[in-house]
Amino acid sequence: MSDQLSEVYGDPGVKDIGGALRRALRMNDDYASLIELENAEQKEDFADAIHKFLRRFESFAKSVRLPSERQLRRPSEESLEGIMALVDQHGVRIVRAALISHALVKGSAVGEEATTPTSARD
Repeated sequence: MSDQLSEVYGDPGVKDIGGALRRALRMNDDYASLIELENAEQKEDFADAIHKFLRRFESFAKSVRLPSERQLRRPSEESLEGIMALVDQHGVRIVRAALISHALVKGSAVGEEATTPTSARD
């Protein structure tokens, strides 16, 4: 099981789409996509939630004006195909958890500051 988890959590497609979800949450408050992904139980539900997220992200990315070095990068076709293959191999639950986990952690991209828990600041 741990080999499966590391394969899924370390997958470039999961990181790519999870990172896009992170940007959508932090920059656009796209909690609808997060909730739809969390509620996806079947493969078809997951595919529909990803489709809706990508559509929202595309609209958001087109509307945001950032310096060229910080433009929002859309997930690749390879990432999309990769996560769907992972769903076929490992199931919705594991892939969904990996995507959401990547969305909720600090990314390695420039400009994403880590938050320090209140107790650690005291």
